[in-house]
Amino acid sequence: MATLRSLSLVLLSLAPASSLVASFSTHQPSTATSCRRSSTVRCMPRPLPAERVMFIDGNNLMAHRKVTKGREALAAKLAGIKPAKVTLVFDGKHGESPSDSGSNPRIVITQGSTDDGSLERETADEWIERELSCASRDCQVEVVTADRNLRRVAHLSKVKTINPAKFWRRYLARLKGLKNDYLNIPNEEKPGATVDA
Repeated sequence: MATLRSLSLVLLSLAPASSLVASFSTHQPSTATSCRRSSTVRCMPRPLPAERVMFIDGNNLMAHRKVTKGREALAAKLAGIKPAKVTLVFDGKHGESPSDSGSNPRIVITQGSTDDGSLERETADEWIERELSCASRDCQVEVVTADRNLRRVAHLSKVKTINPAKFWRRYLARLKGLKNDYLNIPNEEKPGATVDA
């Protein structure tokens, strides 16, 4: 009896799953079910890590408390972000022509309006919206802004948004490879600290 049962299990493992249900549903339903469950599971390969692209609304970031003011100073603070391609976008001032410079971060200044009205001003939000519509789906795209309309457009494009205040306080140190801002280490280990004897 045991030999007959083991022989039927071998035959069951060779038969396709659809025929198992039809042929053994009346005789041995538990055996057919257990054979289907014991089939080998094939795992899908993990996708390669996506490239990380970050667009930062520069004027919106500078509007928050305790954030460095000035285009050049802000760009210097954001230099050194390694895991992402960072683009810092500023609104062009009246009469300012568009420019695109740098690489870490890339600094984009949008078209400012002209006196004669021949060129309309392009805002940083409009520039970022245009880039989001062209962004590759293979990239992990993030937008740093508190602007409601830009956040709505980003969410519709399935793009993560980061609040500027939270980005400045929490994300920036991590993105630069620093675990913290060293405020929690003992006084005697802080640079330039004197130890009381």
